[in-house]
Amino acid sequence: MRIPYPERIPYTGAFIFAAVLLFVQVVEHTPLEFAVYAFSFIMVMTAAFNISGGLYRPAGAYIFFNAILTIIFGLVIKALLGEAANTNLASPMKAIQVYFLGSVSFLVASFVESRYRPRQGFAAKAFPLLTLRGVYLGALIIGVSSSLFWLSDPKLAPGSVLLALHNTDELVPFAMILGVIYTVRSSNGRRSMTPLLFLLYAYMQLESMVSFSKQFLFTPTFCWLLAAGLARYKLKPLNIVVLASIVFSLYYFGGPYIGVGKVLANDAGPSDLRSRIALSINLIENFSQVRDEYKEEVAVEYIKINYYNQGEGLLDRLQMFSIDALLIDTADRNGYFGFEPVKEGWENVIPHIIWKDKPVPYFGNAFAHQLGLVGDDDHSTGVSFGVTADSYFEGGFYGVIVIQTLCFIAIFSLFSLLVGDVREHPAVILLVLLMAHIAPEGMLVGATGLVLVCFVVIAFAFFCRYIFPLVADTFIPESSPPPLAPSVLAAD
Repeated sequence: MRIPYPERIPYTGAFIFAAVLLFVQVVEHTPLEFAVYAFSFIMVMTAAFNISGGLYRPAGAYIFFNAILTIIFGLVIKALLGEAANTNLASPMKAIQVYFLGSVSFLVASFVESRYRPRQGFAAKAFPLLTLRGVYLGALIIGVSSSLFWLSDPKLAPGSVLLALHNTDELVPFAMILGVIYTVRSSNGRRSMTPLLFLLYAYMQLESMVSFSKQFLFTPTFCWLLAAGLARYKLKPLNIVVLASIVFSLYYFGGPYIGVGKVLANDAGPSDLRSRIALSINLIENFSQVRDEYKEEVAVEYIKINYYNQGEGLLDRLQMFSIDALLIDTADRNGYFGFEPVKEGWENVIPHIIWKDKPVPYFGNAFAHQLGLVGDDDHSTGVSFGVTADSYFEGGFYGVIVIQTLCFIAIFSLFSLLVGDVREHPAVILLVLLMAHIAPEGMLVGATGLVLVCFVVIAFAFFCRYIFPLVADTFIPESSPPPLAPSVLAAD
């Protein structure tokens, strides 16, 4: 069994899946019109995914994670729980109609981009990959060193040159992905992990525990899955058992730990690494109490936002349907917000070095105020919404059909022009990795912000060509390189 890393999804398989889901929804008393819209959404997004180039291209990855983590996963869980898909939603029919129009927007954007797609992105053309091992080890050394530096909470003056290096946090997951790919290739598929990669995985997991980040919690496992799929690694029985154990642990232990720990860390205000470690140890020692507190918090949260009939832990956070439906309903009741977020989002694409005082878009909190999800005095809590619901909230159907479509034609075209395909250069994996977080809940501001990330990817491509191999050869010189099996990242 191989981890799927699709370039395209067969339409027959998508049709069968969508049809079975429609049938189950109708049996569970979901209105037929709603179920048909859900069916249509799945089929249109499948077409958009295939046209955009699948998971090998950033546009395809955006469409995939947007579809799965915005609505499809929630619909499947809803069906498995025996609940009608339209329940616990504000204006459910309008919400599913908006989602369907959003899928058409993605389809049009994908089609236009595919007609004018360049043969190769700028990153691979300017900085072709020479050595996979050197990039992996160099990124690991620099990334872990940088991560430890920032965990120490250094006191730096505003404007310090070191502050510009804070984005090297992405180097650690980047190293994990390339390390797995390199290990699969160098072992001809016999293994995917080495002792060094086990240590790196453990370090990433420990970092998530002291940062109390839901995103970091899933990152190590997601990096392995992404890399193993890209390298066409064949799963062994032990891999399946370990993966099942990790998923159970993340669901049973990770959700309560991160949920309660994040609240306590925020209430305590700024804290150093030692304080966070102490809090982490305390949570582990009193885990039964932590689970009880987490259940109470989920119950309180469900007074405002709910999709399932009761709290389902981490599953609640793997869908955006409930909060998006509330945003859409609020737009219909109170009027549209306007397109200032789109304007500031595109302005933010201009690098800070060129426009020092450029606006920093931050509209999730403003939207949450209109929905009554945060207090009047709370101007810091970030609240996430899906991109199509955001487009509707800003300008109604015009926002979805026209503005969103034009934005994604530009975004997807810039993806292809600047970075291209993960098979062309491994630095593109950084952008694909971000899609799992940004695509379902980043709003239009997050989508336009990904264009700025393209320039980070180009910088990473430069480092992959000149810096990472030099660092690797300095600290971990290669004695006798193993023979490498051909793969999508054909270097060395």
